[in-house]
Amino acid sequence: MKALFIGYSINLKKIGESLIDKVDDLIFLNSEHFKFSSWSLFYNDKVTFFDGDEKKIDDLVNAGLEDSDIVIIDSGEDVESLFVAQKCKINLSSTIFLVLSDLSVSEIFDEMGFLILDSNNLNLDKIIKFIEKLK
Repeated sequence: MKALFIGYSINLKKIGESLIDKVDDLIFLNSEHFKFSSWSLFYNDKVTFFDGDEKKIDDLVNAGLEDSDIVIIDSGEDVESLFVAQKCKINLSSTIFLVLSDLSVSEIFDEMGFLILDSNNLNLDKIIKFIEKLK
């Protein structure tokens, strides 16, 4: 199982740490790779970093969007995360989790098939249970 993380946030770090033993590959996509250098998570063979712009479809595809089982997006700003999520919909077989701080639009995106996570009350069990169902 392959998980693609798009963006940079402490929430993505927490999610990555909770999934490291449950997936085969974790790929992080962001244009500011220096932000990740202090994360001990990156000293694991399962974790790779792709230096690219999450708003560019070529970078999303090159990072592994098309063969990722799950995609987790937290660009730090909800508007940008929602924009990236819609671009990621090209891979209809992936399940896309969105980390949002303002849940006022969550119902709309939930109806579109995205799984919403509250950045203020991160529920890691939602992702873990989903992955366990896939195995």
